[in-house]
Amino acid sequence: MKISLLFLLLLPVLALGQARKTNVEPPRLPASFDKANHNVQEQKKVPYLAAAYVSTSPADLGDGITVGTLDLPGTDKAVAALIAQDKAGAYANLDSILLWKDGKLLFEMYTRRGRVDGPHYAMSITKTMTSVTLARAMQLGLLTMDDLDKPVIDFLPAIDRSTIQSGVDTITLRDALLMKSGLRCKDNKTVFELGLKHQKQDYFQQLFEQTKPVTPASKTYKYTGTDPSLIMMIIDVKTGGKSREFINREVAEKVGATYVWDNQGCGIPKCGAGSNWTSLSLLKIGTTLIQGGKYNGKQLLSPAYVKLIMDTNKGAGYFYFFHNRNKVSADKSTIDFISGIGAGGQYMALFPEQNIVAVATSHNKGQIGKPLVVILDHLIPLFEAK
Repeated sequence: MKISLLFLLLLPVLALGQARKTNVEPPRLPASFDKANHNVQEQKKVPYLAAAYVSTSPADLGDGITVGTLDLPGTDKAVAALIAQDKAGAYANLDSILLWKDGKLLFEMYTRRGRVDGPHYAMSITKTMTSVTLARAMQLGLLTMDDLDKPVIDFLPAIDRSTIQSGVDTITLRDALLMKSGLRCKDNKTVFELGLKHQKQDYFQQLFEQTKPVTPASKTYKYTGTDPSLIMMIIDVKTGGKSREFINREVAEKVGATYVWDNQGCGIPKCGAGSNWTSLSLLKIGTTLIQGGKYNGKQLLSPAYVKLIMDTNKGAGYFYFFHNRNKVSADKSTIDFISGIGAGGQYMALFPEQNIVAVATSHNKGQIGKPLVVILDHLIPLFEAK
């Protein structure tokens, strides 16, 4: 009995050692699944992996991501503890964890429904990706930094200003990017139903007419999907009504992302939630941001706009569709990070001081912070050990 128990305790370490030696490629979707249509409903059909795939020496997939080896003192112990606690359900339904530092992917884990080539629902990271899309549009000259402080209706030529509520003409792009548009419609059901009946700018015409008057008092922070949709609508106008094609050509294809991004009723891509990305795709975007908007040495995103995102002097809060946070890790150190965060435990987290990007996906009910605990308690401390 004692020998059997010891063997079981060593299994995670043995599996980890094997992954290091063989450089085994991570698990992929079964052939019956279509990556191009792998939305949240299809993801529910993915069978759980028989065992977690864990590697501290990720395989080079030839996808533009440079790989390395995580071999710092304490790595085996930390990863074995991570695996054991995850197996015991400490992190609920974790699907993947990736960690990149100083230009290299050093740690990769897939478990349960996690697959290297399977898009995973991102929830509110969709808002974050809307901001990334804006950053690409700015880099291409479709919008400028000065435009952030101009009224949104200046970019929506079809809006009839004579019928909109007072104060709507004061809403700037920056207001929307800070979730401070001040738009206050009757309820979320009304907003949703308007989107089913009206397309694109006509939808916003209806919102601007049915909102309560916009005042300094109403232009306070309110987490909503409407403000990101305003930004996407402007991108759609600037791209000649082809925001979906723009996302694909100028964001996804530039980094080799695998994704599924649904439309909302009004005809533009969903912005509150509704996009799905592979963990590696989110990692590529995260590394682009932490490197000042550069991907593989080329400027992909507006450096001035990325600087706004990465400015930790803003303090804690939600800015430009990114969360500015600080957390206390297991070793009691306070860590600042900037992140896209999605319901169910989705993270694209940037740690500027450590030059680390971590990505996590899960299909938790509630328990949004569980994957972050994995990153802060087991992985980040390895780089802070003296």
